[in-house]
Amino acid sequence: MNISAPVERVTEFLVRVGFRILPSPLVINQSKFRFPAVLMGPEKASEIILIGDTVEEKDTELVRRIQAVARALDLARSRNPLTAVLVGPRPHPDHLARITQVCRALPVGTVSSRDGDSEKLLSNWLAVLTPLDQIDTDGVVADPMAELAKRLHGLSEEVAGLQVHAADGVGAVEAAVNTLLEVRLSAAWEDNV
Repeated sequence: MNISAPVERVTEFLVRVGFRILPSPLVINQSKFRFPAVLMGPEKASEIILIGDTVEEKDTELVRRIQAVARALDLARSRNPLTAVLVGPRPHPDHLARITQVCRALPVGTVSSRDGDSEKLLSNWLAVLTPLDQIDTDGVVADPMAELAKRLHGLSEEVAGLQVHAADGVGAVEAAVNTLLEVRLSAAWEDNV
């Protein structure tokens, strides 16, 4: 099976984020399935990624092969999530609907150039497959209530006292703020009367 430049670009991107290429053809219970590329991962994940090229083959054939893989995985009682990444022109909505009945489908369009813009587009199209970035814990407050108390220092006692309601949730804080405003504003309203 031919591997087009867009398929190659998608494969390279997925390998960079931790997926590994599976040997071709994909074999499930002695049945062989040919795709331009099949990947698995990343790391300990068991997701299977089928990459199809809508330029190189007809939508109906691609749908048939994706459905066959999904059926073979079902028969093998596999728990591997299945995703079809489709490069090239977007398949007809009917064909895409048939694919999404058996797996997640990610049509990514044509990815031919290697410039920064196409890399960003590819990253956006395939973001659902990539691991989340680690959260930077520098500057994260270990005790948010102590930090809040420190920042409230210097405010009126009534406003600083709202902190005690924080443990009971947003609704409790809003109710306390409303009560405080009502008391303060009612005094102002009475002065104007």
